[in-house]
Amino acid sequence: MDQGSRRGRSPHWERRRAARPDALTYKQLQKMPLNLRKKAVREARNRHEKIPGRRKERKRISRELSTTPRRQRNDFDRSEHNAMLASTSQELRRILASCETLSDIPHDITPTELMGEIAIAEGQATTVHVQRDGLSTLTVVLHQSEPTIAQLKRAIGLISQAQHRRKQRERHEERLRRRGIAEESAAGESGHEDGRPRRQPVVAMASSTGELVHSAQRNGHDHRAFVSWRFLWRCFGLLNVDTNQPIDDRRSNGRATLKELGIENAATLKFVHRVKYFGRQRQS
Repeated sequence: MDQGSRRGRSPHWERRRAARPDALTYKQLQKMPLNLRKKAVREARNRHEKIPGRRKERKRISRELSTTPRRQRNDFDRSEHNAMLASTSQELRRILASCETLSDIPHDITPTELMGEIAIAEGQATTVHVQRDGLSTLTVVLHQSEPTIAQLKRAIGLISQAQHRRKQRERHEERLRRRGIAEESAAGESGHEDGRPRRQPVVAMASSTGELVHSAQRNGHDHRAFVSWRFLWRCFGLLNVDTNQPIDDRRSNGRATLKELGIENAATLKFVHRVKYFGRQRQS
């Protein structure tokens, strides 16, 4: 009785009594597999329950201590590589601008675009115009003698990404020009002691965005969904505007030629929602 009365008078007795025997603790979490540990923490967070025990804190290494000689060498090599790319791009621009025949070719032309220009000069090119909702019409030039639908889709992805990257770079350069940064950098390059050009800012681009298929303008702002081309081709398909017929790009596992699908030279295609013409299909 005395022991029970002492326990009843203890200020921590009610808290120990209210605590559940199956309460989740950090000690139990350490013994769980990773997937069950994340599941238990997520369920406890949804129930607004605190996990008793001492949480194992991660050791945070400051940026000053983490700067090792190897990382410094990598940063130096990366900066030198970016400077070499910037100087090469600037020299290539000057060469293309000085030649009247090559003045209309961009300095960052892709191999697909270059092979298309060569095929146009040889008279063996296949040109396809692809309409996009709210965006400019994409002109795709294929250099293959009998291009397939897979090669067309590949060229659409590469050329649209290249044009989107050029558009982003032009916006970036225009923004710098308005702020007066471009003039200052040009003056700094001309007055550099050792004659080496300074590093130019590199515009980072995502591998693929939804804006490559349709316009991302919503209420005057850009709403880009960063997705892969595999996802885009699952959602969108191609429609032949001349015949008003959808193109089955999965025919013969993508090896069907454009002539077999009814796509002639200088044909006009456009992006359409795949579910509208082919229905809902199981994702692969």
